[in-house]
Amino acid sequence: MPVWAQPTIRHDLEVTLTPEAHRLSAVDRVDLAGGDLRSITFFLSERIRVSGVTLAGRKVRHTFRKGLLQIELPALAGESVLEIAYDGVFNDPIPEQTLNTDNPGFGVTATIGIRGTMLLAGAQWYPASPNAADAYTLTVVAPAGILAVTAGKPLGHVTEADLTLSRWSVEHPVEGMPLVAGPYILSTRKFGELTAATYFSDALQPLSDSYLAATGRYLEFYAKLLGPYAYGQFAVVENFLPTGYGFPSFTLLGGQVLQLPFIIHTSLGHEIAHCWWGNGVLVDPSQGNWCEGLTTYVADYLYKERQGKGREQRLQWLRDYASLVDPQNDFPLSQFTSRTSPVTQVIGYDKGAMVFHMLRQVVGDETFWKSLRTAYRRYCFQAVTWSDFQAVFENESHRELSWFFKQWVFRTGAPDIKLADVKVKPDAGGYLVSGAIVQSTPAYRFSIEVMLKAGDREYVKNVSVSSSETPFAFRLPEKPLELVADPEVQIFRRLAPGEIPASINALKASPKTGIVVSRSLDRRYLDIARRLAVSLGLDQADIGFEDQFSPDSLARMDVILIGLPGDKRLQPPAGKDFSLDSRGFTLMGRQYDSGRSTFFGVFKDPHKPARNIALFLPESYDTDFSVSAKITHYGHYSYLVFDGARNIVKGTWPAASSPLTKRWGSAADND
Repeated sequence: MPVWAQPTIRHDLEVTLTPEAHRLSAVDRVDLAGGDLRSITFFLSERIRVSGVTLAGRKVRHTFRKGLLQIELPALAGESVLEIAYDGVFNDPIPEQTLNTDNPGFGVTATIGIRGTMLLAGAQWYPASPNAADAYTLTVVAPAGILAVTAGKPLGHVTEADLTLSRWSVEHPVEGMPLVAGPYILSTRKFGELTAATYFSDALQPLSDSYLAATGRYLEFYAKLLGPYAYGQFAVVENFLPTGYGFPSFTLLGGQVLQLPFIIHTSLGHEIAHCWWGNGVLVDPSQGNWCEGLTTYVADYLYKERQGKGREQRLQWLRDYASLVDPQNDFPLSQFTSRTSPVTQVIGYDKGAMVFHMLRQVVGDETFWKSLRTAYRRYCFQAVTWSDFQAVFENESHRELSWFFKQWVFRTGAPDIKLADVKVKPDAGGYLVSGAIVQSTPAYRFSIEVMLKAGDREYVKNVSVSSSETPFAFRLPEKPLELVADPEVQIFRRLAPGEIPASINALKASPKTGIVVSRSLDRRYLDIARRLAVSLGLDQADIGFEDQFSPDSLARMDVILIGLPGDKRLQPPAGKDFSLDSRGFTLMGRQYDSGRSTFFGVFKDPHKPARNIALFLPESYDTDFSVSAKITHYGHYSYLVFDGARNIVKGTWPAASSPLTKRWGSAADND
């Protein structure tokens, strides 16, 4: 079981919530026994009003400025309980439409209201000392039926007359203690010594059993993979905003989110894994936030890998990086702190996960998982850096790894890799295949697989690369048909344009976008265009009917068409994968009738190779209004089909070409 330093300051904190007034009032009784202190400092929100600080009933001198409560302590003379009384109003505005998911809290940090209470870690709603090693017994008093949840051990919920009291013990160090409250029904289930819990509204109670069972499975899975779970309970808590937060011992998921069928198989496990990485082993931000990449790898990615879809996921990471990140907005992993945009998500989550995958390839499976168990056991409830992980992996693998972390964590970008001068010649009763792995400079160091297909066999060789050009030569007993470098997508690299199908994410990265509404549609579709722009994060998009755009303006932007325009030059390219006809559209060989299906697809603009053109084929206004807010959630994909508001098809156009592939056809040539 992980160990941690015992807290030096203990708080008995009683908080009263008054939702209709958005108010919190509190008394914090701080036990200073055992501490020879002459002064003490606490962080506390500037929204707070401190009404009194006393020791043994006598006022104590204090100042409260700019979020710092500084208290002078007289000689204790046997008295050791300091009492701080305060109150404050927390009323962040709740957005009417939560369309854009780039900000996971939708701008809300601290709010108390009739719909619920959400005070995030950074809200500073309680006195916390700078060393963040305090312990708390928390009692939350709220109107009857309002249960409160925080990051700790539950001591019970009791309703007395018109009030409900929720009591919690917070012994583990936490980097900011959240507080959530709402009209919940509590359900629990035991899994050995661990407890799974749900705090759901009455409307979502039918989902409780499924979430309890899944929570138990995840806890058992990660305890076996990474080490013992450090908390006695994990709770799934419903929120009135469509959030997806992971805190020590609970996750806060929006009611709409909880009802999505895939959440229980993906996001739930991700948030539980954070109890090991981020809320178990803490992040020292001096070298960036490593925990999102590692959590993505041991959760989202590992689930895909166990389904045989690991390569597909790694390729998607590379495509998202190529679509969203360019030299102007790129930065090293060591500077990633949190997700605030699609670009930061791709670098912090996707590249971070890929770095852990490449580290696994370098040290081997057994050493990789052993190293993670060692890191968790050694550093639980301590803040660590990428360098601390490097030390653990070096010790367990008996290998020097500074080169690995220097190029993948502390360096911006990714290598451009391609094949060069690939030739095949008859040689000694077989064939000699030669060529070179060429990469951008300064060079990266990696081992890359080279696969040759010949007849019905595959031959795989490893090439160690550390310079801008690395030659290779292989002998085969038969004529090769195809050569592919990195066939399993094990190396993080920048894809070539031919490897990057158009995608919804590419629209999100667009520096300039025009949303063009067909004149065949009524003015209400301008509202749909605006809703689509907000959800995709296209705040600067130009929106209007087709005759409001000049050819010159459209030439300088990516274009989203809502309905088919009269100008034939503005229609997306037709081909074997997609075409339009009088009945509707054909997608990947299947016919869909207009008026019965909604289509959204992104294409490379045939007239402007560096631009994208997207098409939103409407079904009916009400359906299209709903669909317009959902498209952003399918950023990886090139095309979507909806039956009503339900997605029934999603996919990615085939890649056109790759600089890491050489094909000869049925007979090898000498080129």
